[in-house]
This record gives sequence, structure tokens and C-alpha cells, in this order.
Amino acid sequence: GIEHCSSLSCLLLPIHTKFPRCGMEAPIAVAPAVSMSRSTMLASQPAAGLLKLQHVESPRVGSLGHRFPARNSLVTFAPLATAAAAVVGVVRRNRRERHLRYQPKAEGRPAMTGGSLSSRARLSSQHSYFIVRRAEAELMGGFVTACSTAPQWQDAVDELAEAAGGGGFDAGFAFISEYHVTTEGLAPILEALREKLGVRTLIGCAGIGGIGQPAGPSAEAIDSSNTNRAPIEVDSGAAMSVGLLRDAAATPFFLGSNGSGDLQLIDKKAADKDVRSMLLMADPFGDHDSILKTLDDKFPKAAKAGGIAAVLQVGGAERNAYTPSIAIASEGTQARLVSQGIAGLMLSNIDIHTVVCQGCLPVGPALRVSSTQGPVCDGIGGKPSNETLRLIFSSVDPATRAKMQAFLTIGLGKVGENERLLGDGDWLVRMITGVTPQGGLVIGDDVAVGQPMRFHVRDRESAETDLSMMLKRYRLEKSFMGASGDPMGCFLFTCSGRGEGLYGRKHVDARAIREVLGDIAGSRVAGFFCNGEIGSPGLAASRSATEDGGDTPRPTAVHGFTAVFAILVPAPQGG
Repeated sequence: GIEHCSSLSCLLLPIHTKFPRCGMEAPIAVAPAVSMSRSTMLASQPAAGLLKLQHVESPRVGSLGHRFPARNSLVTFAPLATAAAAVVGVVRRNRRERHLRYQPKAEGRPAMTGGSLSSRARLSSQHSYFIVRRAEAELMGGFVTACSTAPQWQDAVDELAEAAGGGGFDAGFAFISEYHVTTEGLAPILEALREKLGVRTLIGCAGIGGIGQPAGPSAEAIDSSNTNRAPIEVDSGAAMSVGLLRDAAATPFFLGSNGSGDLQLIDKKAADKDVRSMLLMADPFGDHDSILKTLDDKFPKAAKAGGIAAVLQVGGAERNAYTPSIAIASEGTQARLVSQGIAGLMLSNIDIHTVVCQGCLPVGPALRVSSTQGPVCDGIGGKPSNETLRLIFSSVDPATRAKMQAFLTIGLGKVGENERLLGDGDWLVRMITGVTPQGGLVIGDDVAVGQPMRFHVRDRESAETDLSMMLKRYRLEKSFMGASGDPMGCFLFTCSGRGEGLYGRKHVDARAIREVLGDIAGSRVAGFFCNGEIGSPGLAASRSATEDGGDTPRPTAVHGFTAVFAILVPAPQGG
């Protein structure tokens, strides 16, 4: 059912695909309203992994199983996600049926206008909706997300399984709110999820809230205007969300403090040189910095992203007992509870592009640390730290001064980097935790003489500006990241201090990525509200361990007040 827009030329979109579950091959015909100028522009894009659009002179429009012969067809190309978004968006906007009548132009190029209904050229509203939903699942089914807010965890598991549908998943993550966890811990919930979802390996963690596409009546009621299944953020109460991958070639692991855990497995995968990216889940009590350094040393070209789980306290109203916040459930084995370390998935068929939005904007010039005493920075730019700070404070406008007084942070670069070449989002932002009597700034063990530094401010306006800036920057730079296909969606690891409490409105971080990935892939978001976020500052992209050249991602770090987007892209074949 399509509503014709008289101001636009329409294109018939035949999608030839297979439905594995019903064992049939079926072309799907819908006609989204697409302007000729738009289709011409899309034709100039690379055709790898893309969907073919055809102008068809005399189509046969019928039910499943009919063919659509094309005479004098003119072929253009559009990205898979763009085409799927057009299909689903048009049908959802209006499920009434319209016949499309073709009127060739003088030069022989077919055009379309609206016409009267024809019994021969009808797709029932019910059939068209079914076809498009199945097409959407086939086209974008490499990554599936869902979020339930059912108060009982058993009901939440059922809702997630119904939303995911089909099974056959290679691996995934489950984000389970503290609300759902009893004295039995994560294991029974994760085992039930893994079995009902049909996933080979599932890593679960406790979180403050969940992020994903709504599954079930209570989740859908959170945003009644959400007709396109855009992701929702649930920052408190009952929430359970999942992000599932079909063909990731994923290997689960756990690495604890002092080299405990699956170190031999990690060494073997490092020697095989087939790990392209890593998704990580950290226990709140682990030695994160040293474990991340180990993973960076062993997999220097693999992009990494993740979050720190919630501290999981159980035992009734008193909550006087601790239980592990992370578990790994694999087919054929019982769930494995892990703590004081980092669990994760090593991915061989999926690249990750990370976008780290730290919620800050720079203030004043980029300088260098000139003097330190342990974790204290007592010299900046050849002057005492407090004197440099006063000079910057006096040079900015009153509004910026107010922000500096409210929430001042400091951004650090790597030793040896040119501070003038660091982009606004490339700094590793750290809190200033104190001031010494001599005016030194207490920052932490990260600070070293000669290190680039720049002051930053953090508030709602800065966070919104930084979010928009970093996603726009990714949109501009992603064509140089070596991606072989269209993004499938993303994981989102966002700080518990963001969400509605920061922005004054819901779903801001989760829905911002649609501006970059489009309505379909951009709605496939899964994640949770973290106790800390993991990623390389700025932008990073996976590279093959055997590939020469290219930039190595910055050291993976733990952030605060940050949103880390881990955008999932199929790895190049044979890469």
C-alpha cells in the first residue's frame, strides 16, 4: 500500500531474496516515492553490497511468487540500508493501496504517476506489510536488537525471544537490570535467554538500565509515537535488552587481573591474527587499565568498545550480598560467572567503528604539561598550573566562565603527539579531583611531562554539541575507514549520568545515530547505562592484523560521562 506523491517521480523496487524459513525465492515489489535527483545521486556511489533499483515499463504486480519482467530497464544503485528504509517507511506511512501507472517520457525513459485502482495490480495491505517485514529481516538480519520492560524476568525473556525470532545467532550480549536479578544471580536468566533466543554464545551483565528496540507492550508504551521501532532508553527500573549477531565468527573470553582467565586462548587468537574487533564487558572491581593494555598489546589493530557493569547486590531489601555482575553462557555448558576482570567477544567477521562522545567542549588553547609530581600536574605551558588556568579564565566570555566554575575537566593527549593537530574529540578527558595548596591540579597517574593537554567544560549544551559534532565527523570520515559493506547497527555504551537526567528528554543518545546510519540500521541499537565506558578517544576503526600501514587506534581507555558507539560493519571478505 503506497501513497503516491505527485511532486516526485516513483521508482519500482524489485527485491529478489530468499526466505530460508519457508524455502522459497520471492521477488518483492514496492514503489517508494524517490525523486529522480536523489536516485541519480545514488547511482554514483560504489555498487558493492548494494541493492538494484530498476525503472520497469510494464510490471506484473502480484502476490508472493510472481516475477516482475523488466523491459528497457535503466539500472541505478542505492545502499542496502537506504533502499530498505524507503521500503519500510513508505509502507508504514500509508497502507492504503494505489495502482502505479507508467507514462514514458519523450526520450523513452519511463516515469510514473498515480492512477486508478486495478484488480490485477493489487497487493493487499496485509500481504505488503508481511512482505516488507520479512524483507527487512532478511536484509538487515545480521544484527538484531530488542528491549523489554516486563517486570518479571521470565516474561522479559519471552518478549525478547518473540521480537528476535528465528534463532540461528552466533553470539550476542544481554544487558539485564539489577531489578531482575535475585539471590540466584545472573546464571538462570542468562541460560534461559540463550536457549530461547537460539544463540550459541551469550555474554550477560548487570546494568542500571537498558537500550534497544522496544519488545512487548510495556516497552512499546514508553513512546506511543514510536511507529518505526526506534530504540528506547530505559535508565531505571525493569529493563532487559539484547544485541545479537548471526555471522560474527565470535570467540568468547575472560581475562582477569594478574593474567588469570583465558590467557592461552587469547595468545592463540593473537597468533592466528584473525581477530578484527572486540566487544568488552568489564566487572566493576577489575583492574581495567592493565587488562586493556594487555589486549591492546596483543591486538593492536583491533578496535575495542564496551562498558563497565553495575555492582550487583542481592539479598532482599537489605542488598547485603554481592554476586558476580558478568556471566558467559555457551551452548552445551552451564553459565560461567566471572568477576574482577573483562569478558568479551573476539570477532573475526565483524569490523567495529567506534565513536567516543565525551560530552565536553575545549576551552582555551592546547598546551603541554611542563611539570608533574606523581598524579599532580603543577605546571602547564611553562607556568604554574593555577596561573595558566587564571589566564584562560580571564580570556573567555562570561557564559564560558560559568561553565568552567561548574564543571571543569582536563583533556590529555599522548606523549609525542603534536597538540595543535589533535581534534576536538581526540582528547582523553579526565576529572580534576583536587587542588593542592600550591595550586597543582590532581588528575591521576595518566599525566606526564610533555603530554599535550587542554581544558574542557562539561554540561548539557556541551554534551549535545559534542554528540552532534562527533557523529558528523564520523559520517565524513567513514568512507576512509576501509568498510566493505553497509553498517548493520551498533552497540551503545552510555554513562548512567547521561540520558534524560542530562538532556531533559529521553532517547537522545540512542536515536542520534539514525542521522548517520539511516532509519533502519540506525534503529538497530543495543546497549546499557554503564559505570564507565570503554573505547579509544575520538574515532577508531578495525584493521586486519596482517594489513600493512594504516593508523593504529589510540590506546583503549575507560571514560566517564561518555557515550561510546560501536558501529558494526561486515569485515572485507578474506580480510
